[in-house]
Amino acid sequence: MSSRLLIASLVLGSSLLQGTFALAGPPTAEAVLAAAVKAGRPEKKNILVVFHASWCGWCRKLEAVLSVPEVKEVLGRYFETVELTVLERGEKKALENAGAEELLVEVAGRDAGLPFTAVFDRKSRRVLATSNTSGPGTNIGFPGKVDELDHFVAMLRRGAPRMTAAEAETIRSAFPAPK
Repeated sequence: MSSRLLIASLVLGSSLLQGTFALAGPPTAEAVLAAAVKAGRPEKKNILVVFHASWCGWCRKLEAVLSVPEVKEVLGRYFETVELTVLERGEKKALENAGAEELLVEVAGRDAGLPFTAVFDRKSRRVLATSNTSGPGTNIGFPGKVDELDHFVAMLRRGAPRMTAAEAETIRSAFPAPK
């Protein structure tokens, strides 16, 4: 086979494979959760789920805080953290994890708002805590007030009872000073 024909075959084959993966779309919410449960099993980590959308500025702010190396290290000790994409619009609808919106409604209620966070038990997948303060429609989203930040840190500590006060303070201090 000539080198030109070989290169053309590789390029075409690569394009077809990429097209196949693009058509498959993102994994389902169930697949994401199952993978998190499996990954967290050896270290007995619970699952921290962040529901987000590409258009959501507050989601990006929360993701930035959760990506701060010190915060990521603390969360990594106690949680398998996953993101589920929901509530996309138009051409971005293909970014959604199938089944994630239904899970969001089940866990948060109809008017959850984004970002929405929830902690799931690694064994039963029972919800241990959410970013709702007192029932559906009370989502703190990105914690910007003292009581919201208190709730967010308490939510994480419910999912990680061994988290120390110093570790909780590491997370708290990564957020902008609340009002």
